Amino acid sequence: MANNRPQNFRPLNCDDMERSIQLCNGIEYLIDEFQRETNGKEPNQLYKIEYKQQLLKIANHLEELIHRLIYLVNKNNKEFYFRHLYAIIKSISCAPNVFIITAFYLDPEREFKRLVNRNTFNFEVEQILKKIQFIKPVLQSLAVGRKSGIKSILHSI
Repeated sequence: MANNRPQNFRPLNCDDMERSIQLCNGIEYLIDEFQRETNGKEPNQLYKIEYKQQLLKIANHLEELIHRLIYLVNKNNKEFYFRHLYAIIKSISCAPNVFIITAFYLDPEREFKRLVNRNTFNFEVEQILKKIQFIKPVLQSLAVGRKSGIKSILHSI
């Protein structure tokens, strides 16, 4: 039965798909920018409103990406698209939490400060970056209706 499926599918070429790809690029950029700015800083130097705002901006971009992908899943309920978009949503659904929680701890106005475990934070961020770097080509393939680049999505995520 798998041989009867066409190799190309109707593209999901719409504003939401294009914006989703832009968000992936933006998330990568914002994470890189945050990491460059905080690299080499002592833990007590991280309690700045700017860092909190950067983290919340990343979380906001992730939330928008999830929202747009959920819309695309609901709009394109064909099995092929649903399966792949749903797998992407499932893989990043908790990603904003890392940034929201860290922003909470880095808020300079909090009375009781808590040091952020950089190793744990960096590990979580690297996992999110890997997911975004994997998701982006899948979204690009879906945007043009190609099956290439998405075969292993269900096994990788």
